[in-house]
Amino acid sequence: MNSKEKIIEKYIELVLKKRTPDISVTELCEEVGISRNTFYHYFQDRYSVVEAIFINDIEEPMKMGFEMEIHFETVTSIMYRNFLKKKDFYMIVMREEGRNTLFENIIARIQKFNIPIYEKVESDKKRVEYLSYKYSSTQAMLIKKWMSDGMKESPEFMADIYFSELHDYFNFKKEKM
Repeated sequence: MNSKEKIIEKYIELVLKKRTPDISVTELCEEVGISRNTFYHYFQDRYSVVEAIFINDIEEPMKMGFEMEIHFETVTSIMYRNFLKKKDFYMIVMREEGRNTLFENIIARIQKFNIPIYEKVESDKKRVEYLSYKYSSTQAMLIKKWMSDGMKESPEFMADIYFSELHDYFNFKKEKM
C-alpha cells in the first residue's frame, strides 16, 4: 500500500473513531507516520482526501457505467449502493458545512457528468450550464437528506426519486422536437 492509500485509509479510520471530519493534517500525518511534505505531495488539504475517497468510491464507478453505456438509473443506483458501502463514514462527512465539503464536491463532480447529457437535447450553452447545475444540486440534496435520514431507503428507490422529474423533462423535450 502506498502513502496515498495509507492516508485515505487512516483518514476514514480516524473519522469513524472520532465521529468528526475535523481531522487535522498534522494529526493524520502523525497517525500514518509520514511528513507533511508527503501528505501535500498527494493532497492539497484534508478536504481533498474526502474528494479522493468520493472519486474512488462514487465517481470512477459512475464513469465506468457511462462508458459501458449502462442505463442512467442503473448507474445512479450503483452510486447510492457505493455510498452504502461506507455508510458511517459518508454520513459523518456529509454533515460538514462550508467550502470544499463533500456536499460541494458532489455538486461539482456530478455536474461534469450532466453537461454532456444536456448538450444532447439543448443547444443553448447557458441553459446546459444551469440545467446541469440544477440537477447535480438536486442529486446532492437528495443524497444529503438520504444520509441525514439514516440511508434507510434503497438505492433503487433513491434513483427512482431522482429520475422522476428528469423523465418528465426529457419526455417534454422529445415532444417538442
